[in-house]
Amino acid sequence: MHVPLRHIALACHVALILLLATATLAAGITPFLLCVAVAIVAPLLIALHALVTRRGGAERWLAVLLVPYTGGLSVEVVARAGAAPLLSTGLLISVLELGVLLALIRSGRPSAVRE
Repeated sequence: MHVPLRHIALACHVALILLLATATLAAGITPFLLCVAVAIVAPLLIALHALVTRRGGAERWLAVLLVPYTGGLSVEVVARAGAAPLLSTGLLISVLELGVLLALIRSGRPSAVRE
């Protein structure tokens, strides 16, 4: 079974959005936490729109955007000593998505010709 890298990146992206929103609202749904969840996932939703509509350069911008998310998730996972399964899963998915995006970017670039 062959699944294009783009579909894997989209699946990882949607899963990351859902996990981050769920982890933010796990303590309860309050107006403040709802605003925090929207602020956390809003850039990812914009990137999702760019990925779905296949805008040029969306993969590159998303790869840059994922770096702070991955860093923040890794800090949270270490600070909680791995006691946050949603954040641990989010970290794994963000790293997977970053790797898939880098492979997707690399596969779309023409290789250098050696003479």
